[in-house]
Amino acid sequence: MKIVLKWIMPVLLVLFMVSCKKGGTTDVPPVVVPDTTKPTISLVDPTPSKIITLGTAIHLQMDLSDNVELKSYKVAISKSLKGVTTSDWAYSNTWTIPAGKKTLAVNHSEILVPLTYTGNQVTLGNYDVLITCEDLAGNSATTSIVVVFSK
Repeated sequence: MKIVLKWIMPVLLVLFMVSCKKGGTTDVPPVVVPDTTKPTISLVDPTPSKIITLGTAIHLQMDLSDNVELKSYKVAISKSLKGVTTSDWAYSNTWTIPAGKKTLAVNHSEILVPLTYTGNQVTLGNYDVLITCEDLAGNSATTSIVVVFSK
């Protein structure tokens, strides 16, 4: 009888543990909360109405941030004519932000304003600078200012 109990008790214990696992708690999938928060743009330079001399670079300084992860930022510059398309010089470029970044301090002078465009001097006057930042979820924020192109 002792031998039977010695072998039966461990077998019953194993069966009990296995049956508890199968019929016990179920795995609950994690709740995925969608990212609906837009990134933020804090533009330092250029400042509104800043005078940009033809043939020089525009200094771009800003801080970008997002609650989850940044993806890219875009700078577009065009002549200010309230929605009228012109043949004046325009600029557009998108920079990809390294993966995993929630914040980025941008500080560069990569945007060169030419003296001439299609054989003519670049038109002087007001130009719109539009900056768009996108996060990994596709949310985007935009800010814009007007700068002045001068000789």
